[in-house]
Amino acid sequence: MNFPIAFFALTVVLGANLQAEDWPNFQGPSRTGVSAETGLNLSGWDMKAPEIFWEKELNEGFGGAAIAGDEVFLVDRDLGERDHVLCLSLEDGSEKWRFTFDYAGKLSFHGSRGTPLVENDAVYYVSGFGQVFRINRKTQQRDWMVSIQDEYGSPPPKWGWAQSVVSVGNVLVVPAMSDEVGLIGLDKKTGKELWKTEGFGDSHSTPTVLNLHGVEQVVFVATMRDGDDGTGITLSVLPETGEVLWKTDIYFNKIPIPFATKVTEELVWLTGGYDCGSCMVKVRNDGGYWTVEKVFDKIEGTQIHPPFVIGEHIYFLANENSNHKGEARQKGGLACMDFNGKILWHTGEEPFMGRGNMILVDGHLLIQDGEVGYLRSVAPSPDGYQEEGMLDVFGKKAEVDEQIAKQEGRAVIKMPEFKFWSPMALSDGRLIMRGQTVLKCVDLR
Repeated sequence: MNFPIAFFALTVVLGANLQAEDWPNFQGPSRTGVSAETGLNLSGWDMKAPEIFWEKELNEGFGGAAIAGDEVFLVDRDLGERDHVLCLSLEDGSEKWRFTFDYAGKLSFHGSRGTPLVENDAVYYVSGFGQVFRINRKTQQRDWMVSIQDEYGSPPPKWGWAQSVVSVGNVLVVPAMSDEVGLIGLDKKTGKELWKTEGFGDSHSTPTVLNLHGVEQVVFVATMRDGDDGTGITLSVLPETGEVLWKTDIYFNKIPIPFATKVTEELVWLTGGYDCGSCMVKVRNDGGYWTVEKVFDKIEGTQIHPPFVIGEHIYFLANENSNHKGEARQKGGLACMDFNGKILWHTGEEPFMGRGNMILVDGHLLIQDGEVGYLRSVAPSPDGYQEEGMLDVFGKKAEVDEQIAKQEGRAVIKMPEFKFWSPMALSDGRLIMRGQTVLKCVDLR
């Protein structure tokens, strides 16, 4: 039984008795973008639309939020000068405290990256310039900081370190990505290096924790770039020791961003943008001897955020740089694919939804439109696209409609692009969405 099926069975059994849960790191409590909350307002928005509970102005950036209890955590950055880890009230968005780190420098695509990891006593995050922090929640000061650039001689990747911290037990798994060192495992309490792997190039993808054949492992997608060519590498390590279980060069993406997605105990889906497509691989474990083989390739890929496995199908936004303009948009949108690689349907331009984030809650995909910030509630089905609600969260509809009206008569309409690409977070019916310079809390209760 794969996870999504088990998830839906669980919601049927527990129903409305499920309590609110934290969203303590990138892609939520299970690291898969799945929420176990039920009983929310996810349809009929033309009659009863969700309300904007509060909002907070930010600097330009992409950093997503984490939620622990009644507190929201995210990273903001003063352009070229310093990072701020903000702790906000989930109830009203007011600032409770902040940790500030001065570090001069500008990254291509300005602003913060990544999502903090929040635990009972600490907040962890990786800056865009490769500093890894443990911030004490009681003192609101750093307990330790490790500079990947200084310690490992790592040059910043193309857009800096865009990863979020991953925790397994007492180990933080972080991409170092120098010539000599790939992944590192750090002790959460001290920041001391526990293990490291050999170098393998770089990536903008976050390591993910998958359980394959009963073995918990950290899987990471990277590449040795050489212009538009290069060598891809996907590797799996034991989080406690860094021992490499398996690795493969089957899949290449010149700029990996989405993490690997478990489909079944054997199947893993690797995907990305930049015209590098996707690949389904089969991972086998024969008495501790791991093998990987290609099942099929697909030309379609999703550039930034990971897909969802729901029942016997994979849902993903088939949107990337090359199909964001002109008639090529008709090839994109939300897509539904079976495990054999057959695309059952895709929405094309209606709607396109850009490079936004998705989460899964109570049988609905909540999708933040990456171009204009609309929030859509979609009931995933292999029979076709079923939109059950749309909300103009960031107030862009009038501006979008005006721009479209000016293009009346054109064969191809150009849509605005506001780069609303940040990951969302959901806890206790409150959905946190970021739109570059503003954070909004949508009340789905």
